[in-house]
Amino acid sequence: MALMQIGNVQINVRQWGSGEPLVLVHGLGANSSLWVHQVPSFSKRFRVIALDLRGFGRSSKPLKREDYSIDLMADDVIGVCRDLGLTSVNLLGTSMGGFIGQTVALKEPDLIRSVMLCHTGSQHAIPQEVLTGRLEALETISMDEYAALVSSQALAQPSDPFVDEWLREMIASNERTAYLHVLAGALAEFDVSDKIHEIRCPSIVVAGAEDRVIPPEKGKLLSSLIRGCEYHLVEGVGHIGYAEDPATFNRIILDFLSGQS
Repeated sequence: MALMQIGNVQINVRQWGSGEPLVLVHGLGANSSLWVHQVPSFSKRFRVIALDLRGFGRSSKPLKREDYSIDLMADDVIGVCRDLGLTSVNLLGTSMGGFIGQTVALKEPDLIRSVMLCHTGSQHAIPQEVLTGRLEALETISMDEYAALVSSQALAQPSDPFVDEWLREMIASNERTAYLHVLAGALAEFDVSDKIHEIRCPSIVVAGAEDRVIPPEKGKLLSSLIRGCEYHLVEGVGHIGYAEDPATFNRIILDFLSGQS
């Protein structure tokens, strides 16, 4: 675990294992600990690099709205890779991390060996009623109560009590202002639908059949816009498939990566 100075922010970076680099990028309200079910498996074959995006975890949390955008977060990921001396990486991003993964692949195509996009789309795709409810809740209730709301939306129901508690704790630990800047601004501005066809590296999209945050049809559409992209629909999981059914998720990702070697 180390804080790296990337531009005007410090980004917390964690690493495990050795071999070909595999960069993990979390979604809104999470941090590098999101990948607890993936690191033990992935690090047996890869140098796993997980970071806390700006505004989350142990990374810097600027207070101004203009300090948050998908483009800036993508630049942070690129900066971390450069400072680590990495010239070719596999990148896995979920939800907002998938937005960032697409942006990195478009901005720095030579850096990305392969891209894995999970529970995500090519544009902001959170249903309006979900987004409105979250924004209203952030103005009126505690972060603990808000975390319960997010978990109920994100997990397939009935949820595993352990996964539910784990997710609630992670969401509740967020700094409200930074979280709100990202939810209300950075996410809503994202749309690369007209450029996503430019991605040429091996790619895969993984969606949850019961995802109510970014519905699976958005992932299906995303996969259709990228030439040669694989698409996997995982039954019985919502927006947090890597924790709801980690065995299936890990198998899909590792099988895909095995095909790139």
